[in-house]
Amino acid sequence: MKIQFVQQHILRGETRDKDVVFEKDQVVDFGKDRVENSYAQAYIDRGYAVEFDEAGDRVREKGKADTTRAAARLEARGKIVIPDDLSTLADADLINLGRSVSDDQVKTKDDALKAIETEKARRNPT
Repeated sequence: MKIQFVQQHILRGETRDKDVVFEKDQVVDFGKDRVENSYAQAYIDRGYAVEFDEAGDRVREKGKADTTRAAARLEARGKIVIPDDLSTLADADLINLGRSVSDDQVKTKDDALKAIETEKARRNPT
């Protein structure tokens, strides 16, 4: 059984150098032995740890990575210069600008204008 400690727990040994310290968020695998599993269950029952969910941990890590990528994408998008006068841009340039500031599909001039206005609103929410 794998458990994850929710707080620091010190298992006292005969002397200080024989103490075992389980740190907060540390994951410990007690294996499949029945006796070792009873120790793991005791830590859970006493509130020192929770059963470790590997699938849930992978989902949380993927969520963190997705959030990081989205933040980087928004930061890069914020550095794209949007001209004050969009009427000076050719339709193809306007569509390319719309695509660069939006995750939506931009195929037409109207789609591009909508995407650019949305990005302007995101940059200046007032």
